[in-house]
Amino acid sequence: MTFDSVGFSQPILDAVKACGYDKMTPVQQVVMPLVIEGKDVLASAQTGTGKTAAFSLPLLSLLSQQIEQQETKTAWQRLRVLIMTPTRELAIQIERNIVDYAQFLPFESVAVYGGASINPQRKALNKGVDILVATPGRLFDIIGQYDLDLSFVTHLVIDEADRMLDLGFVKDIEKVKRLVNRQHQTMMFSATYSEDVKSLAAKMLKSPEFVHVSNQATADTISQSVFQVDKRRKAELLSELIGRNNWQQVMVFTSMKETAEHLLKELKLDGIKAAVFHGDKTQGARNRALEEFKSGKLRVMIATDLAARGLDIEALPLVINFELPPEPEDYVHRIGRTGRAGLAGQAISLVAQNEMELLSDIESLIQCQIEVHVQPGYEAGAPLPARYREVEAVKPKKSFKHKRPNGHRGNDKAKPSRQGKYAKKAK
Repeated sequence: MTFDSVGFSQPILDAVKACGYDKMTPVQQVVMPLVIEGKDVLASAQTGTGKTAAFSLPLLSLLSQQIEQQETKTAWQRLRVLIMTPTRELAIQIERNIVDYAQFLPFESVAVYGGASINPQRKALNKGVDILVATPGRLFDIIGQYDLDLSFVTHLVIDEADRMLDLGFVKDIEKVKRLVNRQHQTMMFSATYSEDVKSLAAKMLKSPEFVHVSNQATADTISQSVFQVDKRRKAELLSELIGRNNWQQVMVFTSMKETAEHLLKELKLDGIKAAVFHGDKTQGARNRALEEFKSGKLRVMIATDLAARGLDIEALPLVINFELPPEPEDYVHRIGRTGRAGLAGQAISLVAQNEMELLSDIESLIQCQIEVHVQPGYEAGAPLPARYREVEAVKPKKSFKHKRPNGHRGNDKAKPSRQGKYAKKAK
């Protein structure tokens, strides 16, 4: 099914062509006609399925029908579309996509989010925008401090609704519902139809259309594999795989920020340039890390699930699960960072014995059995390297913070330096 079959105007079709889109994805084929008809929608769709275009393009089409009224409106009256997202990165990405989709139309958009100065965001709103993409915290900062008026908003989109609920934004969503125009269209997108999502939809949506695209299967373009390994040797195996295969752009997912920080230290000791990406980092630090990773200055980006939804890194070749996520759906989101736009991608999971049940749940969800490998030297029962045995034997009763010499960590005798062991450079 092609985009011109929906009845889009030529400026939208030209933008679609400029973005390199050819055929509509399954979620776009179902959602776009419903949005144009003004229906409320609850759609089950994961990131990477084209859902941003699924709601943005038809909304731009609806706005285009009212272009002649635009010049007579005040700044607040111009604001007709509000898109709420759980994270800063997703807000930025959606707004960038909308800029591309509206490149031949006279519409303005802005993304507002925490971790950045509020003044430029406020000034952009004061000039007048048609589409606002916002995280809940910053949205209510602007409402409270600068009396942002949402009463002219006639289209409300709640993206990643399940994630919004996980982060405790349900009351914020319900409050926004009361602030927008009484006659409005609401769309909710969620990776899962949990009971909480269904409960929120019952409050938010009026006679909604339910869209469920079979989206839990992973893309055919992603090859998946598992390396079974002792939990204590995961960092060692990761460094070895990166070095032996000379991988240059690798996104590694951990389940906890503490694990990400620890792994960063391990990789740096092996001479591998890496950075972490999680919620405790400032927006500036996260932006720098992301740009350095995209440009090739960093070989490894270590991220928590904050990054699983919302980051779009062009032609990312490889994703590694250092730890399997507690929720199987998050596995799909993680590996969905690679194998995008028809390109080939690779997903590798380092799985310890205590994670085998999680692996089984993931395989049930994606309806696929993932091939399991064991790296030579990492077989079950293989003797641990000397440095691990020495660490087990030398467990200090108390830990003292002190400056360690370069190339050493922990107990200097127990774990000798391996500085630069896997720091193979690209040819």
